[in-house]
Amino acid sequence: MKKTSLYEIHHAHGATFTDKYEGWQLVGHFTESYQEHQAVRDSVGVIDLSHRGRLRLTGSDRAAYLHRIISNDVEGLAVGEGNYATILTNRGKIIADMKVCVFEGAIGLETNAETTSILYQELDKYLIADDVDIEDFTERTGALGVHGPKSAELLKHAYGFDVRDLPEYHSVVDEIDGRRIVCVRANETGELGYNLCTASESIEWLWDTILTKGRAFSAELVGLTALNSLRVEAGIPRYGAELGDSIFPGEAELENAISYEKGCYIGQEIVARMKYRGHPNRLLRGFEIAEDIPPQNGDRLLDGDKEIGWITSALVSPTFDMPIAMGYVRTAFTDEDNEVEVETETGRVKAKVQLLPFYLRDA
Repeated sequence: MKKTSLYEIHHAHGATFTDKYEGWQLVGHFTESYQEHQAVRDSVGVIDLSHRGRLRLTGSDRAAYLHRIISNDVEGLAVGEGNYATILTNRGKIIADMKVCVFEGAIGLETNAETTSILYQELDKYLIADDVDIEDFTERTGALGVHGPKSAELLKHAYGFDVRDLPEYHSVVDEIDGRRIVCVRANETGELGYNLCTASESIEWLWDTILTKGRAFSAELVGLTALNSLRVEAGIPRYGAELGDSIFPGEAELENAISYEKGCYIGQEIVARMKYRGHPNRLLRGFEIAEDIPPQNGDRLLDGDKEIGWITSALVSPTFDMPIAMGYVRTAFTDEDNEVEVETETGRVKAKVQLLPFYLRDA
């Protein structure tokens, strides 16, 4: 069982751990998940994200090489810029998704723990004569999420980062007390948010300083249970739930992961055909559940006796105090407020289709 560099510190804070993330023992929650969820909605939460995969590409051909492999533009990105992308099968289905960040002399990729190894293997598979080196930096680095409406103020107070107007996926890099910190704007909760990365030997220092400075902003420790409920309310698909190798990007409406101008990449023809010549047979939607107990992931969606989709994520929303879910449903049923049924282990329950996201903070 793998552990992050902060495991002992989490243990000392009374964390309850979960082993649901690809062989990692990670924090499920520190206190009550509802309380942690509300801290991110109201102020700011700090989350250990060190288990996520971090790859680094170097070499003179790195941008051109990656540009022809993944679904979004790379060659058009300047230092400090980034975007969201996928790597696809030749049939246009999702192998992995990633955040792309361009640094001086390197390109960084962040992906889920579940897809770190397969992303590395897929990228390595297409290396022929390119001047590119691919390194897995996951265990040599650590990462923290700082998310919530006060996150930018906290980072300015703690490190002098002026990041409130930083576009999503863009980054700033600085050296503080001899330690290099990368700060990337990241929407993972429906709130203002940033992910910080540093060397593994500096992650405890980063954790301590952000929590010490965070007291003035009512910062709280947050586990992955609350991060997941925040994600679902914000309608953000996750690999292993909404995304996988049976899903086309168009079905998940990942328009922000696709460049339709860059030319060929693996799976491009299928993605373009679905965009311009046809349409997906199913789409990702939200569902309000009419019962008190949320369905299970994988429960079937029905229209009468006809199967029309399935649930991918479900929980009781702390913000709305009701069961909500995400899932795929056939295109004919994707309009808002359409009524469908979910086949649960205790019987059928009614559900109402909702456009995502459930939660969107007022500007």
